[in-house]
Amino acid sequence: MPTILQNIFFLITELLRVPVDLATGITRRSYQISRAVDAPKSVIWAVVSANKIKLEGPPPMELDTDPDPERPGVFTGTCIYGGRHLRFAYQVIAETPGEALTLRLLPEECDPIYHFGSEYIGAVAVSGDDQRSIITESCELTHTKFSTRLLMPLTLLRSLYSLKRTAETRAGRGRDWSDQVRNAFLTGALTFASFAAIFDVSIAVMLLIVVLLHELGHVIAMRLVGIPVRGIYFIPFFGGVAVGQNFGSSEAVRGFVALMGPAASMLTTALFVWLSVQQQDQFMSDLALMSAAVNGLNLLPILPLDGGRVLQALTARLPVRLTRAIHGAMLLFGLVLAAVFRDVLLMIIILAIAPGVLFAKVNAQQMPTPLTASQTFWLASGYVATFVFYLAIVIQLWNEAFAAGAV
Repeated sequence: MPTILQNIFFLITELLRVPVDLATGITRRSYQISRAVDAPKSVIWAVVSANKIKLEGPPPMELDTDPDPERPGVFTGTCIYGGRHLRFAYQVIAETPGEALTLRLLPEECDPIYHFGSEYIGAVAVSGDDQRSIITESCELTHTKFSTRLLMPLTLLRSLYSLKRTAETRAGRGRDWSDQVRNAFLTGALTFASFAAIFDVSIAVMLLIVVLLHELGHVIAMRLVGIPVRGIYFIPFFGGVAVGQNFGSSEAVRGFVALMGPAASMLTTALFVWLSVQQQDQFMSDLALMSAAVNGLNLLPILPLDGGRVLQALTARLPVRLTRAIHGAMLLFGLVLAAVFRDVLLMIIILAIAPGVLFAKVNAQQMPTPLTASQTFWLASGYVATFVFYLAIVIQLWNEAFAAGAV
């Protein structure tokens, strides 16, 4: 089975376990995942056992810990993640050199972002030869928050792939463009099937075209600001995401990349409108309406939508409490919309990110560089102009369709 399908199957399986665990009162849960790595076993071990290392993203992470001379097996220091310097501490409780490593997080000495649950035990095992290897990562913890039940499988998968990419890069066997194309094709096929199951084939085709063009806008923006692109991944029942090596070091970059998805699609939406008028083509008219509606909805100021990320950039200079109040109100609005449209996946995503948005500790020195006054003006102006463009297109095409008796 292709790796991307294994990942989707793993995430879906773990997600389905959540309601069962809640219904039966299970709080102690273990997770395990294994993947093949195109790197020698010795290289992988050097990566997984290092207490000082820079790991591939997205986003990139740098572990910088030192042994505690007074506590055998304990390492303390920082973890630089997403531009933030986070306190990190762990204890090695078992090690077979070259083969396996088991550690325990020390939550009282870690940043709150690492408070996954109580009694967290993590382990990594490596097998293979001097050509290819297999890495197995597992963890066990007692859940104390609903959000970690949803996020833990994704966190484990992201950790595993960070180790995998770092090892393959060190071995000179990093991914090439063909991997990105294959992953986009496989996830696109699954997403097309999910859309076709909900709607019909013609709508599924239009949605896939719109999502692809939208994500290409993000890719163009990433390349313009110098962020390496990891690829485009489609998400069944939801849409897609363009993945970069990092998120950008400033709110100006982050806001620009977020806005460019809908903004770049203005050109293709206008092209669809023009073709529909010139050729009197109903498919092009429907495609234009779909493009305007999807991109317009994506501009709603609700995380994790692009509009929410633009709002995050625009409010970065505001007091923390006010910023959280604004995002909290928007998340609540998003939950209401998700409930109205019966979008369970969006509801789950909003619930999963809400604790981090509303309660995470903020260190001003670790945050991205905020917008200047001129950058705020241009980003806000671009956001409003893009939203108005799509709103006008939707109203015009909807009225035309209504007058023609199509709706």
